[in-house]
Amino acid sequence: MLSDVQIDLIRRSAERLAASNVAATDAFYVKLFQTAPAVRPLFSEDMFEQCEKLWQSIVMIVESADNLDQIRLALMALGKRHVDYGAEPGHYAIVTDVLIETMSTLMRDEWSADYRAAWTAALGAVCETMLEGAGHRAH
Repeated sequence: MLSDVQIDLIRRSAERLAASNVAATDAFYVKLFQTAPAVRPLFSEDMFEQCEKLWQSIVMIVESADNLDQIRLALMALGKRHVDYGAEPGHYAIVTDVLIETMSTLMRDEWSADYRAAWTAALGAVCETMLEGAGHRAH
């Protein structure tokens, strides 16, 4: 469960990122493929649709930050689908780290340890639920 302060930080940072959602998602995938080149074949060459899906997922998390249980079934289904895409349990930590790093880079001086902690908590809960849906237990 996220605290009220964490929910506020997640929503404030998302507002900031929304101004550049295309740049944010593009930057994320560039960084992801640099960090973990082995995951590149899991994605199509045309990344536009994938970037849109990522942004929609971020919006879903932000809008549900005050009650992540309301998106539990959707996250479990997403985790199950990711098995078919070739996602492995270890990929979740990489994606989380790269997403947080991308946000910190885009927010520059506005980013703080509090933002990092809020997103780490939210994404940890999301990953745990997705891994459950994928038939894996989070570590």
